[in-house]
Amino acid sequence: MEIGTKLKDIRLKKRITLQQLSQKSGVSVGQLSQIERGISTPIFTNLMEIVKALDINFTKLLDEDDGFGNTQSIKENHNLSSCISVTRSNERTKILMPFGACLELLAPIHNQKIEFICLTYPAGTKVGKLYTHEGEECGIVLEGKFKGTIGDQEIILEAGDSISYDSNIPHTWEAIGDTEVKAIWAITPPSL
Repeated sequence: MEIGTKLKDIRLKKRITLQQLSQKSGVSVGQLSQIERGISTPIFTNLMEIVKALDINFTKLLDEDDGFGNTQSIKENHNLSSCISVTRSNERTKILMPFGACLELLAPIHNQKIEFICLTYPAGTKVGKLYTHEGEECGIVLEGKFKGTIGDQEIILEAGDSISYDSNIPHTWEAIGDTEVKAIWAITPPSL
């Protein structure tokens, strides 16, 4: 199920009209309608406002057990504690960030201990403000040149370089150079 379809399903189950959701979220009725019909992909800040207005946890929106996403869960030997999840490349959940980057979930985040994502930052994309959250992050740059500010340190990563750091330290990233940055990141515990 796509994000828009899932949002519409939740909205209808809660008996909330598009107008009511628009008033609560600050997202226009037209934009909400386009998101629900899959015509438009919500930017991250709008998505978070919609989730807040629907009074749901963001992970509920991405919960494959609740009918969203195309992540395949396989139980090995009928042992419920052992689960394998496969996320097909053409079925990843994509989230557009307000600063222009795209975040793709490489694994489901519901009830997981780690957030596994692919980041795409178009050339010149900059987050703008420092961000902190509990946990640790590690990542590897696949393409492009990534400049990180972690605390009072600036770090340049190029294709093949990797990093790990305490995410309680204020940090931010930007794509420098003439090409987009593609990177794989793992965050624990999940920050979405």
